[in-house]
Amino acid sequence: MAGAKKAPLTTSNNANIPPPETTNAGAGAGKKTIEQTYQKKTQLEHILLRPDTYIGSIEKHTQTLWVYEDEQMVQKSITYVPGLYKIFDEILVNAADNKQRDPKMDSVKVTIDVESNSISVYNNGDGVPVEIHQEEGFMCRN
Repeated sequence: MAGAKKAPLTTSNNANIPPPETTNAGAGAGKKTIEQTYQKKTQLEHILLRPDTYIGSIEKHTQTLWVYEDEQMVQKSITYVPGLYKIFDEILVNAADNKQRDPKMDSVKVTIDVESNSISVYNNGDGVPVEIHQEEGFMCRN
């Protein structure tokens, strides 16, 4: 046994495991090269390319939910985008967190403008303390 060494990563004789596919550009129609399959992206490019990874689905969903309408709670079929809901929820949570930092805060206002397609959230707290990062030149939380 002393002289019989096996080479690392030898091919298995197990017939259930398919052999690796080749990645040559000319090797058959429809096959992608490894460079076509995997491309390096910046963080911003990745977020824009795969937003569902970060915020959830960006497709419209329709669901029966309880909503406040005409001074009462009613069940209604609602169409919404879960990713947009997640972003809105995060903004409200941040506004509520501000209350923990600033006990004098006593107001959160949400304005939804359908015509301009915008949502504004305001609170009268002190806000997050920031300062300029001296080495990198950007604003960051202190």
